[in-house]
Amino acid sequence: MSENYDYDVLVLGGGSAGTSAAAAAVAEGAKTAMVNAGELGGLCILRGCMPTKTLLASAHLLHEVHELGDELGLRLSGSLEADFTRIIERKTRLVARFQRGKMRRIAASDYEVIDARARLEADGSASLDGRRVRARKYVIATGSRPCMLPIDGLDTVEVLTSDEVMRLESAPRSLVVQGAGPIGLELAQFFARIGCQVLLVNRSALCSRWDPASGVELRAALAAEPRFELVAPGKITRVRPAEGEIAFTIEEDGRRREHRAEAFLMAAGRVADLDDLGVEELGLKRHGSGLAHDLRMRTSHPDIFVAGDATGQHQILHIANQEGRVAGRNAAGADPFALMDYRLKMSVVFTDPCFAQVGMTSAEAEASGTPHVWGQAHFPETGRAITMGVRHGLWRMMAHRESGEILGAAILGPRADDLIHVISVLMAHRAKVQEILEMPWYHPTLAEVILDVARAILPKLDR
Repeated sequence: MSENYDYDVLVLGGGSAGTSAAAAAVAEGAKTAMVNAGELGGLCILRGCMPTKTLLASAHLLHEVHELGDELGLRLSGSLEADFTRIIERKTRLVARFQRGKMRRIAASDYEVIDARARLEADGSASLDGRRVRARKYVIATGSRPCMLPIDGLDTVEVLTSDEVMRLESAPRSLVVQGAGPIGLELAQFFARIGCQVLLVNRSALCSRWDPASGVELRAALAAEPRFELVAPGKITRVRPAEGEIAFTIEEDGRRREHRAEAFLMAAGRVADLDDLGVEELGLKRHGSGLAHDLRMRTSHPDIFVAGDATGQHQILHIANQEGRVAGRNAAGADPFALMDYRLKMSVVFTDPCFAQVGMTSAEAEASGTPHVWGQAHFPETGRAITMGVRHGLWRMMAHRESGEILGAAILGPRADDLIHVISVLMAHRAKVQEILEMPWYHPTLAEVILDVARAILPKLDR
């Protein structure tokens, strides 16, 4: 390394993408430092994936006992109720456990960790709380922050985000949730299932960006839930304080209605956190809220790479890790350079029933001109699901109309978060629908539903 540089690679951000980038750069032999302001661990561990799934575990079990007990021949002696304090205590305990594991891995790494807020300067250096350092290459992995929709009166009421939810000491009696992405759907169902009256509002239909047919099925499942009301598509046009509550003006199907609730959760997604990093002064091109980049994860500046939520795109942990590895390797000068492959991108919403999607969507296939066909099967009509008392669920799969290669799938149903990996593995090997029918599938299982889906596709192929 030249004496003019303090580091070969300087990574900005200590979440999943940042730690992956730093580890990958070190593996390539680069002198590396990771800069992070404040608590280490990343969004997933501290306020995202892990605490949310911990909360949902309690809510889903409570619902299953109450809703399926009679059907499965079970009688509950006494009452079973949610204890919000104990649920939050368990969440806090497990988050601390996950964070300790993350900290041990960071401590065992070969990159330097610097507690500071970083800013990139026009002369190619970085300011770390005023201290200047120089690196050959930089990786921006500064994560994201909650997005706020512009709603009239928003500054007159208290607005919760997913960050504040994780610090609540008591559950609200009633709640309005804005947004039906993973954050909004999961937290809305959690609060409804522990006894809160919930109204979920979203500007588009459920799952419209992934698979509209699955969204219709999910809507039917949520409509059957007590204490859960859905307005999608719909729009909150105004909020205001009202005698200790919040008054909402909501538009749905051209009609206006008034609604009141004790609390308001803004769950309209997250945007890249690029404030005060110097990206505007450096002229870095933007893509949405994040930074534009190529498949090397290189931004419009040849010495600056980006990974994770700072891209403003997928904002999913496993993709953030992959992007971090690619960015870190390339920043360190890997030969040959690494490239991102988004073909197997996955999304999961941990509602009950769970939704999972992998590969191309219908909209993407149509936009690219890819000839495709779909097949589907309903879980409640299949053996293992019937024995489990499953009431809602749909497995859909897309294949290339000419070759039969599997292009994508959407699963709404029990254990969809695990079942989607069956499709991911098949797609990784570019398997064709015909090969599914040649494989053995254990009976009775949820996985064997894929046979019905494949059989539905086969007659539609050009053969």
